[in-house]
Amino acid sequence: MDIKNIQALSIRLRNNKIFELFVVSIIILSALLIGAKTYNMPSLLVILVKVLDMAITVIFLFEICVRFLAEENKKRFFHSGWNIFDTLIVVVSLIPIENGEMAIIGRLVRIFRVLRMVSIIPELRLLLNSLLRALPQLGGVDNWP
Repeated sequence: MDIKNIQALSIRLRNNKIFELFVVSIIILSALLIGAKTYNMPSLLVILVKVLDMAITVIFLFEICVRFLAEENKKRFFHSGWNIFDTLIVVVSLIPIENGEMAIIGRLVRIFRVLRMVSIIPELRLLLNSLLRALPQLGGVDNWP
C-alpha cells in the first residue's frame, strides 16, 4: 500500500460520521472512567479501569494519526490550535504515571481528554470560539439588570 492509498483511506475514515461518533463515545467513556476512579473499587475493577484507560489512549493515538495522515500538507496540521491541543493531550496521556506528584498532572490530562470533544465536533468548536470572542465585550457591560 503506497502513501496515496494510506492518505485516501485516512481521509475517508476521518470524514466518516460513524468514526466521529465512535471517537465521541470513547471520549464520553473516558469521562466516565475518570469519574469511576474517584470511588474505592475492588482490585479487579481497578485493573479493568486501567486496561480500558490504556485502550482509550491507544484509540486516541490512532485517531490523531488518522487525522494527521489525512492532512495533505502535514505542516499545516500543526497550524490549528485544536490539533496541537489534541496531540499534546494524547502524547502526555502515553506517559505512564501511577502515584506521586506527577499523578495529579496525569489525572488532569485525562480530564482534558474530555475537552477533545470540542475539537472533534465542529459545532462545539464554533460555539466555544464565539464565546471566547464575546468575553472581552462582556467586560464593558456595566449595568446588569
